[in-house]
Amino acid sequence: MRFDGNLAWQQAIRLFTANKELLLVLAGVFFFLPGLASAFFLTDTQAQMMQGMQALDPHDSKAVMAAVGALYAKIGPYMALLGLVQTIGTVAMMALLNDSVRPTVGQAIAQGIRCLPTILGVGVLVALGYMVSALVVALGLGLVAMAIGATGGGGTLMALVAVGMGGFMAYLMFMATRLSVTLPVIVIDQVRNPVRALMRSWWLTKGNTASLMGFYLVLLVAYVVIAMLLYMVLTALVTLGTTQTAGVSTAGGVVSGLIGGIVSVLATAIICSVHGQLVGPRHETMSEIFR
Repeated sequence: MRFDGNLAWQQAIRLFTANKELLLVLAGVFFFLPGLASAFFLTDTQAQMMQGMQALDPHDSKAVMAAVGALYAKIGPYMALLGLVQTIGTVAMMALLNDSVRPTVGQAIAQGIRCLPTILGVGVLVALGYMVSALVVALGLGLVAMAIGATGGGGTLMALVAVGMGGFMAYLMFMATRLSVTLPVIVIDQVRNPVRALMRSWWLTKGNTASLMGFYLVLLVAYVVIAMLLYMVLTALVTLGTTQTAGVSTAGGVVSGLIGGIVSVLATAIICSVHGQLVGPRHETMSEIFR
């Protein structure tokens, strides 16, 4: 089936409109409240550690790396927990949008918890793939740099490095597009094997890579522009009359959580609509897909 971005957007809006009350409740619990909590509990810690890093000598790489490591060690567990909570929330919202099942909110949250092992497995596989790809690119660029450096071609070297990095970014965008419906494959198609989930996403997006990539890029640009404008306007309104740093930081957390919750709902509806369009009326069995 050929992908139609306009149809996917219309379907996403219909999904959101038909389920907005439950979706917004889940977004508030799993995205807004954690964002607000981070503003209260992490802002001062991050500010103190960033001030300490700014006082370091930027040429002292060991001290800088130690400071960065200390920062991640301190906030890392919280960020990991936040990621798990938001993943469960995303899966729960996706489960609610599954017309063939129509679970309750409790069942949707339980499904999100059950899907975590598969999602973590997919995350590990994707991370490994990224590291291997980055290592190959780095080795290739290093060999080219050594060869060109021996001839003294500095300008050529910079150009090739720029081309190589641009090609790597294009490759990452391609891979992200081909694997973009992995989550609905896990939740809606109920594929619990991480490898098969990735394979099914790859199979579903086959033949629509360019149109999907263009669709995602348009949405990404629109999101960045709108989110920046909303953040500036809402932060200014919330902090109106507040001059203390704590108040400004809390306001930023409130606005970030609000925007994150809304974006999570829309993004989930969009991915579900993309998956539904790509699946279409086909009813192949899993044995037919992976044979």
